Amino acid sequence: MSAEPDRTPFYKRRSLQVIAVVIAVPILALAWWLGSPLFIDQVVNEPFPRAAMGVVPEGMTDEEAEEIMVKAAATDQPATEPMPSPPQPEVTTTTSTIATTSPSSEVAGTGETIETDPTEVAEEVEPVATTEPVAPPDTSSDQPAPPPEPEETTTSVSVPPPPTGPVALASGELVDGDSFHKGSGQVVLYELEDGSRLIRLEEIEVTNGPDLHVLLTPVHNLEGRNHLKEAGYIDLGQLKGNIGSQNYEVPSDYVIPDQLTLVIYCVPFQVVFTTAELA
Repeated sequence: MSAEPDRTPFYKRRSLQVIAVVIAVPILALAWWLGSPLFIDQVVNEPFPRAAMGVVPEGMTDEEAEEIMVKAAATDQPATEPMPSPPQPEVTTTTSTIATTSPSSEVAGTGETIETDPTEVAEEVEPVATTEPVAPPDTSSDQPAPPPEPEETTTSVSVPPPPTGPVALASGELVDGDSFHKGSGQVVLYELEDGSRLIRLEEIEVTNGPDLHVLLTPVHNLEGRNHLKEAGYIDLGQLKGNIGSQNYEVPSDYVIPDQLTLVIYCVPFQVVFTTAELA
């Protein structure tokens, strides 16, 4: 017996094909959105803000200060000075003339001068010893003499000047979340001169994923998403790139805890990709 031919009307088969395509397109698009970050790197390299290293003058925006600093950094201004030589000491030569005369005496009325030997004069003149009476000690008072007053001494303590520029408060290295979700690079918490705080990711390389966020949690030895939710966290925003160096501002009202961990977290799938314990 021969197979019966498909008696479904052509327009019905066409409708089923259109419905299948309409359903398949969003499914494929969703699958690509979720899966493509695992294979595509998004490189972001941000320089550390130069304006944060100094005080921005009044009437100037951060962008203007940044532009001025960039132009200044691109311009060389050479200046070469020789090492100053130490001063040479002045040498003065003094010549003194000593006149030697022998004692002489003139004979009255004759005009003749008789030279005498100084040793003979010294023998003829005998020294006369004179003594002065020594006053006896005053014993009228039996009170002992007061002790000498102690001399005042002052101790100077040198106070180091306050640090200028960004100050590193804590730092740590990124470690893998598991055998598949990996991360490497340095994380530094800075305090700027104006008192604001900044998280700096230095030369990181993290396994990419959909909707990765940068979190701070007040614990160490993080053990997955349940531990993260129990400890609590603040969200610094979406990860700008899984490769490179980036800056993230810390809220001004956030109190830095004794234990602090940075977490790169996949929000849709609630997966910890990588962490860095800051100390």
